[in-house]
Amino acid sequence: MNPTHLCLGLATLLLGGTAAADLTLNGRSTVMSMNVPSTSQERVYLKKDWLRRDQLDRGKAYTYIYDLNGHDISALDHSLRQLRVYEMNALANTPEAKVSHKNLKLDLEATGQKHMLGAWNCAEHSLEASMPAELGPEKVNLRLEGKVWLARNTREQKDLQPFFKAMDTPDFLIGIPGLQKSSPAHTRALGEVLQRLFSQGMVCAIDVELKYEGGGRMAELARRMGSRLNLVYESITTDPLPDEFFKVPPGYQQVRH
Repeated sequence: MNPTHLCLGLATLLLGGTAAADLTLNGRSTVMSMNVPSTSQERVYLKKDWLRRDQLDRGKAYTYIYDLNGHDISALDHSLRQLRVYEMNALANTPEAKVSHKNLKLDLEATGQKHMLGAWNCAEHSLEASMPAELGPEKVNLRLEGKVWLARNTREQKDLQPFFKAMDTPDFLIGIPGLQKSSPAHTRALGEVLQRLFSQGMVCAIDVELKYEGGGRMAELARRMGSRLNLVYESITTDPLPDEFFKVPPGYQQVRH
């Protein structure tokens, strides 16, 4: 699977409720999958019961519109002018992603390093996380190791508390099932980690490596195909966003998935 399509936005992780402020995050992501790097531009918009994520990946533009009230995701391919609609919790309900969030172990430790992102004071933390997973027929342990930068006690975090509170549920998982079928374990682990992080602060950046631990052939193969995610937000704005910005534009053909 190409982790580019994980919930990188994963500052895109939220569900339900109404926020008091609009928020736009601009950044970029670099993904190493099967030892091949891929870089894309990222932009995330939050307003009321909606979230929109725009991605420019290798010259192609995609948009994901999350209707948090209707519990569905509209995935738009702008080059083909095609639309696919997914149930928001579809991936969480698949047998492949049945591991409970209670099985996740997460350790954060502040390093003392900081940087500014607009008015946010982003503190660097070392991150270690692990959770049981299934890799084909094998029982394995999936580990995430790296660093994350968190801005605590921001006004935006207070405004978005209804979103983050609603995320804390065993069945919640943001994702595009059609793009993630080949690696639900990666999707689940990243989703669970981001849920925990958002309870502590706004995510300014994340740089993690994903590893499998196990004695089987599948785990050994996965260890040779390194996966790494680097997501950096470079600017934030709180300008008002029109409701129409979160609607599917006319002229897109809905296709089955």
